Amino acid sequence: MPTQVSSKVTVGWFIILSLLAVCVVSGQTPSSYPKDTSYVSSLLRKGELLENQNAEAALTYYRRAYGLSQKIKFTKGYFESMRLLTFTLNNIGRYDEARRIAQTALRMARQDTSKRNIGLSHFALAVTAWISGDWQEAVHQYHRAAHYMRLINHVHNQSVIYNNLATIYEQQHMYKQALAYYNKALAINRRNPDDPRSIAIDYFGIANIYSRIDSLDLAKAYYQKAWRLVDPKDRDFLINLHNNIGHLYEDQGQYDSTLYHYRLGLDLSRQLKNPRHELHMLMATAQVQIRQSRYVPARSLLDAAYAIARRENAGLPELRNIYRNYALLHEGLGNYKAALNWYDQYITARDSLESVETKELLQSYEEKIRRAEAQQKLTQKQREIERLESDRNRQVLWLWLAGISVAAVVALAVIGWLYFRQRQRAKDNALVALQREQELVAIQAELHGQQKERLRISKEMHDDLGASLTAIGLLSEVLKTRMGAGTAPEVMKISDISADMMTTMNEIIWSLNTKNDSLNGLIAYIRSYAGEFIENTTLMVKIQAGEAPADVSVRGADRRNVFLTVKEALNNVVKHAQATQVILRIDPRDTELVIDVSDNGRGFEPQEKHKLRNGLTNMNNRMSESGGSCTITSSPAGTSVTITYPYGTGGTAKNTTNEVWPKPEISASIAV
Repeated sequence: MPTQVSSKVTVGWFIILSLLAVCVVSGQTPSSYPKDTSYVSSLLRKGELLENQNAEAALTYYRRAYGLSQKIKFTKGYFESMRLLTFTLNNIGRYDEARRIAQTALRMARQDTSKRNIGLSHFALAVTAWISGDWQEAVHQYHRAAHYMRLINHVHNQSVIYNNLATIYEQQHMYKQALAYYNKALAINRRNPDDPRSIAIDYFGIANIYSRIDSLDLAKAYYQKAWRLVDPKDRDFLINLHNNIGHLYEDQGQYDSTLYHYRLGLDLSRQLKNPRHELHMLMATAQVQIRQSRYVPARSLLDAAYAIARRENAGLPELRNIYRNYALLHEGLGNYKAALNWYDQYITARDSLESVETKELLQSYEEKIRRAEAQQKLTQKQREIERLESDRNRQVLWLWLAGISVAAVVALAVIGWLYFRQRQRAKDNALVALQREQELVAIQAELHGQQKERLRISKEMHDDLGASLTAIGLLSEVLKTRMGAGTAPEVMKISDISADMMTTMNEIIWSLNTKNDSLNGLIAYIRSYAGEFIENTTLMVKIQAGEAPADVSVRGADRRNVFLTVKEALNNVVKHAQATQVILRIDPRDTELVIDVSDNGRGFEPQEKHKLRNGLTNMNNRMSESGGSCTITSSPAGTSVTITYPYGTGGTAKNTTNEVWPKPEISASIAV
């Protein structure tokens, strides 16, 4: 029933947007503003007074308020003018401009971090998307707006958003989702019994859904609930309510109840002095009278409706319905000539609206006229039409069969080609995989040989050189003991050199041993060395070490380069920094190892850096060789050496230590 749908959409827009305006204004806290801000508020009020009569004039006031709010950085005025400006632009179909303004407001709201303003901006974008027909975007923006309204506990605004979402789903015939959102809005509004109108609106929406899915008893029950809550002074709401209840009874064939509610709606329309509502109620009542074959009262109702339509310059949809009801009226009275005239006007209106349904009704009515004049002729024509239709259906059937056959042949050919291509690809992939597997086996064999050679070298160094160096060290110690205070400097030097050589050999053996090719092994070795090295000094060492993933592998050459660079940095601290504390930070990150050696010493001047050039150059060269870097920063407060080694594992290291490392006991054994 066109009248029914039109009134539903009208009341939906009016109620929902009115509620939003009320809840937004009520959510603002009163405060005193300077003169300029008061002028902004004055401009907005003037625009609201003109909005329904002259949209362009209202836009002029809103734009002035919008620009002034930006100029004086009046946040509240800016977002209020944005809301009214986008609302008016949407009403006159300027969706792109409304969307740009709302998007700009959203960016400003995010910078301002005001959840309320972010929610208002999302709401403006949602309304623009909805009115312009982009329902998916509207749903997304409404959900964002609801999220921010929940954060600031604006439950009433949430209920308005849920009502709008329900209306969108209802327009898409997604009644299950629409019903769910109406119930969400109802659950919120029930918490505030002082606002029965909002609850009535929710009942009204739920009833509309049940009416659409033919659950008429449930629809009737919810309409009655809404009726009990509506204020008798709220005539506009009551008119729509009686219209829908009457339509429900009309669908059930209970015409007396239908006429009762239509008459109530008609009386309220006249009290409200709303000619549009009166026109719809007159047409709805006349239509029921025609269905009951009560043509005389139906004619007076249609005459009154037609008079209002001409006086108010009603649109083609209203005139179309009037013409149709006049045609049905005269057809019922047997005045086919007059009925045909009204159907002609009806068809003209429908053609203007590009309606196929009206043309079909006219064809049906003309067929009735022809059957009345020459039944035999129409019967023969009908038989001819049926024969032609049968032939056409047969042709269509054969065409479908031919098309299906061709499609099947093409599909089989494509499937065969795809199968052949897949088999060929599988063969090619298998060949490539075999080649790669052979290459991998060769590489693994070569690596295995290298690892065995490294183990052999480290074992021989441990067994032969290690034993010899240990013997030299022990003999020099025995000699120093026997000689006592008269120990020659050369003997002391032999002892020191043998100890240094032992340490160096330990490092070489450690770097050669493939069992140590892991990042965690490198971290542990550096940590252990630093503790032992600083033990023999007056420095306090603080070690902060993280733990890398267990599957991170590091080449022996890279391990040695990183370790020697750290060793050189610690050695420089002990020899040159004049520090009291050194901090060693070992930080295994996602794709790289970062080691920082910092002291609280005196730093060094550029001329001193020249003296240290060889050591610093070696540190840089070692890290460059391993693809890393070494950065040195010095100031009077101390020196910091940052060593970076990329290993590209993609794993995330876990920090397990952030404490002062205890000084360990010195070990005389050789690392293996």
